[in-house]
Amino acid sequence: MTIYQFKKITFIYISFIYIFIPLNPLIAVELRDYLLIDMLAKSCYKEIKSCDKALVEIHNYQKNAAINKKFSCQTRLLGLEANLIMAINSNFKKKEAKSIIDAIKKYC
Repeated sequence: MTIYQFKKITFIYISFIYIFIPLNPLIAVELRDYLLIDMLAKSCYKEIKSCDKALVEIHNYQKNAAINKKFSCQTRLLGLEANLIMAINSNFKKKEAKSIIDAIKKYC
């Protein structure tokens, strides 16, 4: 192996590390947020008393999505908020909430 090839491989390896390491915490944060949103929605469907807290938290995520111009994410969060409000009024739509939460995982 020549020195040129070794330097090229080293450069690629170091570049990969510099790209991958900063993204890793972002992926972890997004997964944590998704799991929290999922947990909040499920707790709302189990016990109506927890819906107020869930709505406040999801609304905060929705505002952050709007600020960051993630409009497809914001739209899904708004849909989830509406679904939880319907749950408070005893008009349960668990199947719709599941599809909305899956879309949140994809778009947020």
